[in-house]
Amino acid sequence: MQLQEKTNVLRLLAGGLLACLIAVGVSACEKPAEKKAQPRASQEEEAIPTGQLGRNVAPVHYDLDLTIDPRKARFSGHVTIAVNIASPTRRIWLHGRHLTVHEAAVVQNGRRIPASYDEVHPTGVARLDLAAEAAAGSARIEITYDAPFNEALEGLYKVVDGAEPYAFTQFEATSARLAFPGFDEPAFKVPFTITVTAPEDMTVITNTPETRAQPAGPGLVRHHFQETKPLPTYLIAFAVGHLDVVEGKPLPPTAVRDHAVPLRAIATRGKGARLAYVLAHTRPLVETLERYFGVAYPYAKLDLIAVPDFAAGAMENAGAITFREQLLLIDDNSPYQLKRAFKSVAAHELAHQWFGDLVTPKWWDDIWLNESFATWMGNKAVARAFPQDGFENAILNGALRVMAADELASARQIRQPIRSNHDIATAFDGITYQKGAAVLAMFESYLGEEAFRRGIQEHMKRFAHGVADVHDFLDSLAAGSGHPEVKEAFASFLFQPGVPLVVAERLCKAGAAPEVALAQRRFRPIGSQAPAKGLWQIPVCVRAKG
Repeated sequence: MQLQEKTNVLRLLAGGLLACLIAVGVSACEKPAEKKAQPRASQEEEAIPTGQLGRNVAPVHYDLDLTIDPRKARFSGHVTIAVNIASPTRRIWLHGRHLTVHEAAVVQNGRRIPASYDEVHPTGVARLDLAAEAAAGSARIEITYDAPFNEALEGLYKVVDGAEPYAFTQFEATSARLAFPGFDEPAFKVPFTITVTAPEDMTVITNTPETRAQPAGPGLVRHHFQETKPLPTYLIAFAVGHLDVVEGKPLPPTAVRDHAVPLRAIATRGKGARLAYVLAHTRPLVETLERYFGVAYPYAKLDLIAVPDFAAGAMENAGAITFREQLLLIDDNSPYQLKRAFKSVAAHELAHQWFGDLVTPKWWDDIWLNESFATWMGNKAVARAFPQDGFENAILNGALRVMAADELASARQIRQPIRSNHDIATAFDGITYQKGAAVLAMFESYLGEEAFRRGIQEHMKRFAHGVADVHDFLDSLAAGSGHPEVKEAFASFLFQPGVPLVVAERLCKAGAAPEVALAQRRFRPIGSQAPAKGLWQIPVCVRAKG
């Protein structure tokens, strides 16, 4: 916050305070509601990890081998998960939802241990019970299964467009478990090797470039893809069907990247001609982000995928970003506001390639480390890349809107505890996106843009291709900026709700220098029952005249 002293007018939160993206389907990375089901039994429920899984068994690598034919009602797969087992066990907790498992086993030291698979909670918590104890050390979980294409635009789902079937995915936050069994939490961030068998006349897209294809029986082709960088399950993506794939000019090397990056835009059949605009306007955003972070775009390719039926506005899958097709299908007759919307949403999703993808939150209570940062950095990048389009006040405008929600008694804090899978969806709201972005802008203003940038770059370097939480970020910001005091001040805005109201009074006494007295309390609407207490450590600058 800045206090500008001409007439003692207090300017709260320079750069914008709080903001509101009360997303009704167009906010990035939002997940639709899950179907309800009944738990098994109350006695069994007590032991079911409905929040975070334990860490006794942890993945180190996935081999996903899927067969996806959008013309059919179901798909199938064989998953091999290399794991580390900390202590001997006959039970492994993992995730899977609506999967029909035909065979499951744990393979260790040349021994194959049969296992039974059981989905024990409606949120998709599953259990493997082993026929014999698995020892501590390395092992492989092998599961063969099939499942229905989802009908609610989550998981691996089917779309019919122009009478043709397609398969697309939306896995954030907990819907990868609808497509394959695994450890469906962000902390379990490991490489994936992906193989997809599909009809020979269909195209298959995933996170990495295709390395080879081979016949796989009558009318089928088996597509092999480059191993991914370490990724959480929610950032894996697939698109299968008669797709138009339009090759853009590769993103050329930059000062921080010594190689070109393939750039493509993808749509359902017959729509590829309308992808030229987005291909022409992606490079400035990527290069702006690379300059800010001082870190090269982290993935082997960049695909922009137009999805006809999509519950979110867009999704930041690493190297394979999905969008509502309305945001990508732009031509000369498209309205200016649509072109502007593409630039804004694309900036947000591209910022996620660093915030969220390169560095991932350990758990969903730190989803603000994804969404607040992508909102703040996306707005910053789009304003720099396209200065003529009027994005410079986006954070401030959103901040003013979200205050209406943040001043209520029901407002929640930015870093909200997530104790179960049911709580996750509540974290995707304006408090996370826009208030979080505005608080970042406030502390950037306090520290200075370059000092703040050094803190961000420190964080990217410390946790590249890894996971981090709020304490890791605050440590990075303090170390990189050289301002250790920022940790406690920042935390005061993360761990409590509300808008601070600061009152300034000038005190003038004869023969003495003028003083400014500051007092704070939580701002409340007239008649509000919200508690008035609250203490924020607010950066204050005073400028005196005369």
